Amino acid sequence: MTTAESKPTRVCGRVARVAANTAICREHRAIEFTTADFPNSEPGQFVQLQCCDASEPSPRVVEWPAGGFPSLASGNNWDGRSAFLRRPFSIGDQWRDANGLTHIVIISRTVGPGTAWLERLTPGEALNATGPLGHGFRIPSDDLPLVLVGGGVGIPPLVYLARRLDELKRRDATAIFGATTRDLLPIRLLSEPATDGKPLPCAELAGSARFPAVITTDDGSLGMRGVVTDALRKWHADRGNQSRVDGVVFACGPEGMLKAVSQMTRELGLSCQLCIERKMGCGLGTCLSCVVRVRDESKAEGRRWALTCSDGPVFDREELID
Repeated sequence: MTTAESKPTRVCGRVARVAANTAICREHRAIEFTTADFPNSEPGQFVQLQCCDASEPSPRVVEWPAGGFPSLASGNNWDGRSAFLRRPFSIGDQWRDANGLTHIVIISRTVGPGTAWLERLTPGEALNATGPLGHGFRIPSDDLPLVLVGGGVGIPPLVYLARRLDELKRRDATAIFGATTRDLLPIRLLSEPATDGKPLPCAELAGSARFPAVITTDDGSLGMRGVVTDALRKWHADRGNQSRVDGVVFACGPEGMLKAVSQMTRELGLSCQLCIERKMGCGLGTCLSCVVRVRDESKAEGRRWALTCSDGPVFDREELID
């Protein structure tokens, strides 16, 4: 319970209104929604969205046969069913307008019935949101070199982090964003990125932050040919290896990318925080569907299971067990 002197750190089932739903690239859309009195969030936190109309039919009851399991085959008429569980989305931006309304942006990639429902939303329609959830990135107080490394749908929380760094008047920050090909990069560009990996203010970041960015694509169709770790190594080399101990890398993306970033930052002597992705049924720490192994010296085995939704999704590199 909250008092008049305190504010809730999250809200559950808050009804919001879609302000904009626009295509960014071939498979990604930026969905902006507004609501009143939504708590402040930190970059790296997320929201859980209900991806169906409140008026849609309730989940169908399937008989559980004795001595067996119910059939989940498409022939059992599961095709076309709406999403039942909420879907987690990193907050790609958040701000409050002059009227006191909170604006939140998420980036959605259409891969199933839930995200397909989101794709069809139009301005003015209702959207039910719970959040902000989890723990975000921890920004060091010292004015250290910072690198924001994102891949695919892992880019949005780093775009939001750029806003926060700009608000804090941090200037030594560089973004490195990667995609498989040009038309799958889920951000807008201000100009053509360099093909040699030179950081340029070419990416549209939240809050009009103007940090330099490197864009990589696997096939070389945009920016530097290669992957984000290629650009990270070049960034480090171009600085004359002067950031060996002091630099901090914030990363979010596919698990394979995060493992590669973790290994490289350890090799280069850079600190690293990883925003990881897991399937989340509730986002509130009750369903236990998003467990991840972390180090814990207080346990006899030296490790324990943590919940991505409530203990993370941001972890220090040294916390995670590969």
